[in-house]
Amino acid sequence: MQTKSEISQLFRILYVVGLVLLVSAFFLLVPSLWRTPTAFLDLAVLGIVFTVNFPLFFAWSTKSDGFNAKIPALGLLVFCDLFYSCFALGFGLFAIHFLLPFRVQFVYQMGLLFVATATVGMSWFSSAHTVEVTEEEQVTRSGLESLKAAISACEAEISIRLPIAGQVRQRLLKLQEDARYLSPSRENTALSYETQMAALIDEIRLQVGDTATSASSSTLDGQLEQCATLMALRKQVR
Repeated sequence: MQTKSEISQLFRILYVVGLVLLVSAFFLLVPSLWRTPTAFLDLAVLGIVFTVNFPLFFAWSTKSDGFNAKIPALGLLVFCDLFYSCFALGFGLFAIHFLLPFRVQFVYQMGLLFVATATVGMSWFSSAHTVEVTEEEQVTRSGLESLKAAISACEAEISIRLPIAGQVRQRLLKLQEDARYLSPSRENTALSYETQMAALIDEIRLQVGDTATSASSSTLDGQLEQCATLMALRKQVR
């Protein structure tokens, strides 16, 4: 099976070969008398259209499964590419048919290329911003999700190992209820409180999981009291 780097190298080779064929066809098929500045401008436009279209095959063939934050930008890129290719090549044929001056064609092609490039730049900037926001959201929620998972695992362990420890289980359920209504926060202090609580609750779960009598009531009370204190501090962070 070909790796991504091998496919990328293959596409680069094919791109160079295609560009060489395009230039060779121009010099072999177009008579020297027809090789005017307008003809070279059309050749340049063909090269640009080939250049902006060819990488899209690689982009689609190597995209990952599932949702990717860059997919919306890629869709806009395809639309912009289609728009540019149609208008660039269409105007080239129109100019040849009506013998438009070189200056008119040059200004039009450069203006169209500028608009297309600016649109692509804005789309990729928007995509990069979306990726950054997504990563920040994942970091923000990671601590809270870890805390909720730790509480659920510990509550299940206690309900199996210590069914008579009703007070301990009730305090744990209270922490679970408080964690359910916590809002995600980007503050470092919030992540610190959540991490400390998750570590304490994991420690409680491990102690309970060893034997039913390994953790004394005073030890569990002390650890749960620390969790309650940390939860109160976490509630104050927005």
